[in-house]
Amino acid sequence: MSLFSHLELVEDQRSSINQHHELTDVLFLIISAVLSGCEGWKDIEVFGHSKLPWLRQFRAFKHGIPTRHSIARILKTVETDSLVLALFSWVNEQRSQSDKPIIAFDGKTLRGASKKREDNLHLVSAFDCESGLTLYQRTVESKSNEIPAVRALLDVLDISDSIVTLDALHCQKATLSALISRGADYLVQVKANQKTLYKAVASCFEAAFEQEENLPEDVQVSNGHGRQETRITYALNANKLPEEIREKWPGITSLVAVERHNKSESITKIDTHFYVTSVEPDAQMLQKAIRHHWHIENQQHWVLDVVFKEDACQISEPISAENMALFRRVVRNLVKQHTGRKDSIRGKCVRASFDDEFRAEL
Repeated sequence: MSLFSHLELVEDQRSSINQHHELTDVLFLIISAVLSGCEGWKDIEVFGHSKLPWLRQFRAFKHGIPTRHSIARILKTVETDSLVLALFSWVNEQRSQSDKPIIAFDGKTLRGASKKREDNLHLVSAFDCESGLTLYQRTVESKSNEIPAVRALLDVLDISDSIVTLDALHCQKATLSALISRGADYLVQVKANQKTLYKAVASCFEAAFEQEENLPEDVQVSNGHGRQETRITYALNANKLPEEIREKWPGITSLVAVERHNKSESITKIDTHFYVTSVEPDAQMLQKAIRHHWHIENQQHWVLDVVFKEDACQISEPISAENMALFRRVVRNLVKQHTGRKDSIRGKCVRASFDDEFRAEL
């Protein structure tokens, strides 16, 4: 299905008397404007008036461009779940899947939207680390509500035959059980929020190091900003865990320890992080999956804040803020999937702001 076919599936909750501008026209206007670097309602209105002939190559825009107040009002009435389903269904149709995709789940607070609110608007996203695409998102009122939000995302995403990576907040028996039941593998960090499991995993590695076991390991070295970082990933079979713990935690096959040696001038700082996973103890593959998890921070969060200025966005009305966050992620996906001209995401957005042909290509 085309993008327009998906947009036409979005539920229009306006009364018939208020449907002066077609909803699909307005949604296409917003996508095109955000793709061209627009950040707020006034930007979108100005873009619409200046690019109306171009917009009419794709849609009728029978009544022209709505005012910025109308754009804000229309987006506020859009049923968010309907918009999420329409746009991300289209995204997933465009996605080419590798043999064993790594899907990272992570949250991000909309700081600009939260400045005028007592509570923080928090988005939980599923991110395909291989393709660089955001696959789905769900809004929660605070970080503590991420746990049920992630479980809800598992119900709408096809995660079979993938490795799902999660931070320590999601080291929960019910979450891991849900992943296994859906045919996915998992890799999750273990911290003190699961004290018994954390101590058991740490003890297994302490014993292995003391006995000088020949553990599978992978070593990666990187240099930058006057610092050298050495990452050593160790993998251990989970049969080293006490049986009563293995019985409580579904699917644990391997234990992972990552040592990070950060050397700056004469000082070396060593941090150790532990993980449990349902995949075999292949240190090289596990190191790759752990590094890929941080792609959601480096590839998505950084681009959203620096290129699309998400943290600076002052839209505080919850539904509008959530919907605009959705448009930014979909636009980022559009640019990320473009395989023509070699340029950064920012460079392509700048070009899209003045080059009608290039914008249409994206």
